[in-house]
Amino acid sequence: MGAKERYSRLREIESMDVAESCSRIWLLDMAYEFPWEWQIAGSIAFYASFAPARLAELLVRTGELTGNTEKRLEDTSILMWETFRHGVRGKEGKAAVRQLNRIHRNAVRHISDEHRQWRITNEDYLFVLATTMLTTIRCARRITWRPLSDKEITAAYLHFREIGEVMGLKQIPQTYAEMAQFHDGYVAKHVRYSAEAERLYLATRGMIVDVLTGWMPKRLAGAGQRLALAGLPALLPKELRTAFGVPDPSPALSAVVNTVFRLRAAFVRRMSPRTESAMPDRFPTEKFPDADYRMDQIGPAHTVRD
Repeated sequence: MGAKERYSRLREIESMDVAESCSRIWLLDMAYEFPWEWQIAGSIAFYASFAPARLAELLVRTGELTGNTEKRLEDTSILMWETFRHGVRGKEGKAAVRQLNRIHRNAVRHISDEHRQWRITNEDYLFVLATTMLTTIRCARRITWRPLSDKEITAAYLHFREIGEVMGLKQIPQTYAEMAQFHDGYVAKHVRYSAEAERLYLATRGMIVDVLTGWMPKRLAGAGQRLALAGLPALLPKELRTAFGVPDPSPALSAVVNTVFRLRAAFVRRMSPRTESAMPDRFPTEKFPDADYRMDQIGPAHTVRD
């Protein structure tokens, strides 16, 4: 296979209007160009969203990530996927963003009482928006089989800026660089070790282990999961290791993990481009095995509309 064929989707992306097609470009990367890498990077970005101590405390209080872990991960995947699949400003994308707002609004009401009134500030929302985009991009850049283009980076920023605008967030940074500056400042101010963040990480780290080992034969799955757990410190950014109490990796471990990803990238570069999406149109769930849900039926019990 020639390089011309392998890089055909990148040429398609480079020919697109980034402002009009930002969600489509993100989807092409996620479902066609880098589906495995995007799942790994997206998992790390999800962990980053609860690294700040105050957000970790709030999420532990709701009990959704610790008591209903699989459903909470499932709900998040569905809502975010709808924004990628349809774009943020389409009917389905807007419905997903409205449900995200409803879940967050009802969560703080649900856990507030006469002793404490919980709230999520505009700055908190902006951080989660920024880290979902930025951490995904930063982590993906380490492991993708080809470098991300400037257009792909710009598309990521524009897509998530649109999510923030539809959510009604204020003072959204107006460039990728400004978003990174805001994110890194928030991390420096709010991310430190907390028992709540560690608890959330331990409850959810199986998500990334499953991604790392899901391709392995069943007879090797147990050993693969143990190796994946041992290698996680080399995948997590320094601020997440701090938040979750994860020891820094040894130089030898980092070298092994980096080598494994480089070898995989070299192999994937020689494969034919993916012609079918790695993602289903809609995700089936235990409650909706035929994936026939409405967006306002996705989320915790105190939020959904039956």
